[in-house]
Amino acid sequence: MKLQRIGGLAAVVYALLLVFFLVVVAVLFPRLGLVGPGDWGDFDPVKNITARTDSPSTFFSLDLGFLLLGIASILFVLALRERMEADTPNIMQIALIGASIACALYIAHGLIEIVGFPSIITAKDASALRAGMAVTLGLGIAGSHALGWAFLLSGCAALKTAALPKMLACLLILNGIISIIVFAVPPVMVVGTIAAIVSGLWLGAVLLRSRTS
Repeated sequence: MKLQRIGGLAAVVYALLLVFFLVVVAVLFPRLGLVGPGDWGDFDPVKNITARTDSPSTFFSLDLGFLLLGIASILFVLALRERMEADTPNIMQIALIGASIACALYIAHGLIEIVGFPSIITAKDASALRAGMAVTLGLGIAGSHALGWAFLLSGCAALKTAALPKMLACLLILNGIISIIVFAVPPVMVVGTIAAIVSGLWLGAVLLRSRTS
């Protein structure tokens, strides 16, 4: 299968995973007693222990989603590099490095929770859960920051080479900027997630139509 097609499918999967994350946070978490960042973040481990005990499959699905998110991210950036490296080799090489870092961080986030958290939940160790959640939260935000650079640089390369529609390139740049600053301005996360969903679906459509080998 051509890399462009693989990258297109990966971009669509990336966008759908973000939709899944939003649904879990907005719909499923409140039913488990986690009604806001103060509950499902690293601020209330007691509520998290109860929620994870009541619905372990929900959290396993989220953790598996992070693994897939990392894989999907590097695949569509690989496709973008193939598409634009002839004219912007240095920019796309750095973008791929950013995506590789994000992939590693997202996978680490998912594996730490899948492997390490069940024993903590069984022991009902609130202090250990708080520490573990602080680590995985940091990994997730760092992954978004690294992927933000990949988006930003890919968008800039797309504007320079006209390899993607101009509006899509601008959307990638916007998504990149938001992802880079989200650790300092958390409220922009929702806007950034919506922009990433739109850009992922649009990018997937463009790459799937590509005839570039």
